[in-house]
Parts: sequence; structure tokens; C-alpha cells
Amino acid sequence: MFYRKLGFLVLATVAILTACSQTDGESTPDAGTGINRPDATSTATTSDEPATAKFGEGFTFRNGLAVAVAPPEPFTPSGTSSGFESGDQAIVFTITIVNGSPDNYDPALFTTNLQSGNREASKIYDSASNVGSTPTVVILPGREAEFQVAYSVMDPTDLVMEVSPGFEYRDAIFTF
Repeated sequence: MFYRKLGFLVLATVAILTACSQTDGESTPDAGTGINRPDATSTATTSDEPATAKFGEGFTFRNGLAVAVAPPEPFTPSGTSSGFESGDQAIVFTITIVNGSPDNYDPALFTTNLQSGNREASKIYDSASNVGSTPTVVILPGREAEFQVAYSVMDPTDLVMEVSPGFEYRDAIFTF
């Protein structure tokens, strides 16, 4: 009985510490660039503003990790793709992750979800077009990675994307 209570206490403590360590951030004009593609620097600062940004802008988390989601573009899925729903429109987003933090960032837990109109959009996986999967290589401090995700949407003018870099980060929301 003692060990059961001790185990519960340890699990509860880990859950509380994980929830308290989430990384907030703010919307910025862009995500900046990594050293593997030098460009203008980001003007990000820390903030308690809501985690929202517009498509075409970036969102920088307090630890310096930044994510930018380009506005959607029309997409034509290949014949081997999955996830496209008949009657919908296919769109693709280019996502850039810039690791401005002092630590390596593992994008294995990076996810996106999209709402179109009043329903959850279906993600399109299209290996022939190299669309739908996230990077698998760790992003070193100062570097960036770019990839594309596509969705089958009901209304391409009414979109809300939720971006989650991982458990220790707060989700960022991108809209028009």
C-alpha cells in the first residue's frame, strides 16, 4: 500500500512539473532564419500574449524556438496520396521551424491540426509529393527545417491551425 501511494505521488509530481514547464511565447512578423539559411533576424521577445499568429507570420516561444506557417496554397494530391475527401479542396502549408534556443530540438512530437469551417480537416499524406511528414533529424541551435503539410478542407477561406512543437510547449494557433 505504501509503494502504491508513493508511486501515485511521484506520478502526480511529474505531471505537475511538466504542466508548469510549458514554454509560452509570442507572435512575431516572421520566425527568423537559421544559420543554414541566413536572412533577416527575428525581433522576438518574451510575452504573456495569447499564443496566436497569422498565416505568413511566425510564433517564437520563450526558449527561442520559432515556427512560421505560410499562407495555404492549392494542392493537387498524387494518385497514391491518402486523406483527401471527395468534395473538399486540397491545400498545402509550408512550415518553417527555426531553433533559436540553446538546445537541440527534436521535431518527432511536432504536430499540426486544422479546422475548416465547423469541422476538423483531414490531413493528406502524399509521399510522392513529399508532403505530410515532419522532419526526423534533430534541429541544432541556430538552424532551421522546412516541410509541407496538406489538408482536405471544406472552406479554404475559414481556417484555424493548431501547432504543437511538443509536450513542453504551449500550442500556437495560426489564422488569417
